[in-house]
Parts: sequence; structure tokens; C-alpha cells
Amino acid sequence: MGMKLQTGDGLLFKGRVILEVSDPLTGEITKRIEVDNVVCTVGKALVAAFLGEESGYDTGITYCAIGTNNAAVAVGDTTLGTEAGTRQAITTESRASNVLTLRTFFTAAQSTINMKEAGLFGHSTAGAGANSGVLFSHALVAYDNSGAGSDITITWVITVG
Repeated sequence: MGMKLQTGDGLLFKGRVILEVSDPLTGEITKRIEVDNVVCTVGKALVAAFLGEESGYDTGITYCAIGTNNAAVAVGDTTLGTEAGTRQAITTESRASNVLTLRTFFTAAQSTINMKEAGLFGHSTAGAGANSGVLFSHALVAYDNSGAGSDITITWVITVG
């Protein structure tokens, strides 16, 4: 017996992306940027497949990637525009009721780019390689770290409701 949604019971995902820039030596946060994100159609399918216990979809959202493309994000996106830097595994994950918080830390050396975008990836095929896995969420978030002067923490706050 499966879960049945009634008309008007829409399952919605709303997210915020918080980028924190910090000094690598002191850890002091020197800049904070907050933006909305887009939950992609393939990301919604990822959740549906997870609920249906399909093979390969039981790993959750596991990686965060950054990129250099500043084209508008869209629900039809399946990859970042231009993935760059080092893709990192989610560092910490917590949930309070229907709010999921995923945090990823990038050292200055791992994020030496003029960052314009970020994305969350899941599925058993998601890994450290560029464009691997299924894109759950995509956001435009800009910070120029091409001089490798700062560590970066990206936090995704996803509300399901």
C-alpha cells in the first residue's frame, strides 16, 4: 500500500543556499551570501525513486559541486553549467521535522575559482567526478575565490512541505 496524495496535497521543496566565506587561518567568517535555489525536475524524480525504493536511489543527496557558469538556473537543468573546482561530499547533515540542512566545506585550495553556481547531487552514481549523479538542486551564488584566499562553506536548507 503506497502513499496517496489528495488533490491539493502537493509536495513542495523550497530551499535556501547560504555561502559563507572564511579566513583559512582564523576561521572567521568574512562574507555571507544567501540565495534561493531551484529544485530540478530530475531532483524531484530522484526523491520519487527514493520513495519507491528503486535500485541506486537509496543513497540520498551526497555531493555538492561548484561551477563558473552564471546562466539562469532552470527546473530542467541536469548538470551545472560549467562544473569546476573540486566536488566535495556533504560534510554534515541534519534534519529537524521537515527541514533538511546539508553543509559542505571547501578549503581554499578546493575552491580556487570565480564561483557563479552550486549544485547538490544524489544517486548511487554520484561521486567526486564532475557531472556524476543526479542534480537535485541548482543555485546561482557568486564569489570570486580565484586567488585561493578563502575557505568556503555552502549550506543548503531544504524545506519539504
